[in-house]
Amino acid sequence: MTTVRVIQRAAIVCTACLTACVASLQANAATIFATGQNNGDPSHTSGNYYYSIDTNTGVATPISPLLSGSSPAGLATVGTQLVGFKDSRHGTIDPISGVFTPVGASNGLSLTGYEILNGNGYGVPTSGADRRLQRIDLATSAATPLGVGTPIADALDTFFGNAAGTNAPFIIGLGSVVNTLYGVHLGTGKNNLVSIDPTTGNATVLGVPNAVGTSGNPGLGSYSGFAAMTGVDENSDGAFDALFGNVNFYDPDSAGPLSSQRLGGVARYDLSNGTWSLVGTNPGLIFFGMGSVAVPEPSSLALLVIAGVCAMLVRARRRSR
Repeated sequence: MTTVRVIQRAAIVCTACLTACVASLQANAATIFATGQNNGDPSHTSGNYYYSIDTNTGVATPISPLLSGSSPAGLATVGTQLVGFKDSRHGTIDPISGVFTPVGASNGLSLTGYEILNGNGYGVPTSGADRRLQRIDLATSAATPLGVGTPIADALDTFFGNAAGTNAPFIIGLGSVVNTLYGVHLGTGKNNLVSIDPTTGNATVLGVPNAVGTSGNPGLGSYSGFAAMTGVDENSDGAFDALFGNVNFYDPDSAGPLSSQRLGGVARYDLSNGTWSLVGTNPGLIFFGMGSVAVPEPSSLALLVIAGVCAMLVRARRRSR
């Protein structure tokens, strides 16, 4: 009986431990890596940096030295390696030193949004005649257009009720959730979240017209752009399950030399209607690109260990009856 009671008590403790661990996991924030410019925070010199962003608070912390030259506008990850797209090439990034190492030869594309999905890079050109989704080879930076004709432009024209050829896609950011790509199309009165099939290149416009431009309503001054996007692994299961992006504002309360100060906002998107809700802002910052890592956190591994111990205790309890 003593053995049984010990096992029962251990099982109760284990269950409590497991519950606490789950609660801890749910409270933990994921991390977004971003590239951006400081133009008003006195704690560090004006210029470009890499940042880490807490998805619970939206607070950004510089993690690199002041970068020399431009930084990649499009960020993504391959496993735990931060990568980006700069000067028409895929490349790897050391966010601590700020060094970007390009791979392969220039493919001639101009991308401001970049994402890695199923071992390939993806982006939609913001200039040129061909604005189809492009698949980027990570070993060579070679690009392959996806889809027939103008699938993204066709989706925009249909959604906004325009004649064919009216809307040229301007996908400013790119992120993924599960196996779908998402980007924000910018246009006067036509700021909308767009989902894109990474296999066919076909697109769907989400929400009502200008859903991105009118959602949020944070009362933080006029918009100055939606420039970055990334999938985020909120439950630490190794897959992106939420979409985050940036919302840059002009600060309505600043005056004098800071009258044009920006408020670098971090927002979470609703994939059912293409709207967003503000998580937090960063005075003096402008974000250009975002990326995140989708891998189980150490706390998740600890959770698996606790669950395994619990299972053994339950089996032992059953055998003792």
